[in-house]
Amino acid sequence: MQLATSSAFIGSGRLSTKFGGLYVKIADDNGMAATFRVMLREIADRTGISRMAVSLALRGKSGVSETTRKKVLKVAQELGYEPDPEVARLLSHIRVKKSVDTRACLALLNSGATPQDWKRYLTEQKYVEGAHARAKEYGYYIEQFWMNEPGMTLSRLGNIIWSRGIEGVIIAPLQSRLSGKVSRSVRLDFNLFSAVEISETVEWPDLNRAVHDQYTSMLKALDELSGLNYKTIGLVIEEALDLRVNGKWTAAYLRYRNQWGAKRLPPPLILPFPRQAAFNRWFDRYRPDAIISVDRLGLHFLIERGLDIPGEVGYASLDVDGEAREYPDVSGIDQNSDIVGAAAVDMLVAAINRGQRGVPVHPLRTEVEGSWKPGKSTVKKRNAAS
Repeated sequence: MQLATSSAFIGSGRLSTKFGGLYVKIADDNGMAATFRVMLREIADRTGISRMAVSLALRGKSGVSETTRKKVLKVAQELGYEPDPEVARLLSHIRVKKSVDTRACLALLNSGATPQDWKRYLTEQKYVEGAHARAKEYGYYIEQFWMNEPGMTLSRLGNIIWSRGIEGVIIAPLQSRLSGKVSRSVRLDFNLFSAVEISETVEWPDLNRAVHDQYTSMLKALDELSGLNYKTIGLVIEEALDLRVNGKWTAAYLRYRNQWGAKRLPPPLILPFPRQAAFNRWFDRYRPDAIISVDRLGLHFLIERGLDIPGEVGYASLDVDGEAREYPDVSGIDQNSDIVGAAAVDMLVAAINRGQRGVPVHPLRTEVEGSWKPGKSTVKKRNAAS
């Protein structure tokens, strides 16, 4: 039996029985279940407003007065107007192709001691690379702005960005060391822009965010180490780094600790500052045969203690990019940071197209799962039961 397929075509001057004008006809190949959509021309004819102005009003774009916008929306509602997703997709594709010659700008706001501070971290570099690549696909380019520029207030920076006609802003991860006493706010006038944040470092405002899924990555690391027959797996982490992810690493670890028991997962070692003596006391008490850590902390502790890796103790990083320059063969989680950067641009362009500005009432979050990357810092251990 041959299944009916659907097709869309423009009705050739077909008149509505209720209103005059052209409609888009959607029907299957058998002519069944036909429906009709109000076209922009219908609204333009009823209001006496140009189709360009109608389009701008329906998309929430600037260039029309508030009176015109209200008039268009009122008539559109009366006519039962609904945007056609296939047409919107086509027009979006056309705009991307066309914008190669007239690319619009997105602002990427970074912090740190210098404008190039982010380049010290491979994870941050991948955020930026992913964002640049995805912005180019949409026909945008990204310009970076340094929030800590001497003599520059955030209020003035926001006005500069707005005066440039930039509609979208990406907040890069804050570079300052985080603690419970450090302010984690970015006080721009967000009513001027569509905005999205990469990471969890900003507490205010609560924007749409693209983040790495730290919780799932911890569970994945524990599962991988367990599959390699490690029996006692410990977590060693600096407090400031756990704050950067809102405690999601420790939360996932403690969940598994409740399930597996304290013998397999000792209490996590969370240090306000790196302390070899504190690590040594913790290690002597619990004798883990594998360590999970991030930013080389646990690895440095093991090396300083003189332990063979992976012979005596296995090591897994929660961000292999963060260790790659010094230790390129470490096992652990690839956070897929380039995809996180691309996801931030996806969210931002969608917000721009919706005309969504300001701090969202219900912030959205896109989480990107990490991937386990085998390396030389772990090894398959002989199962004691065999």
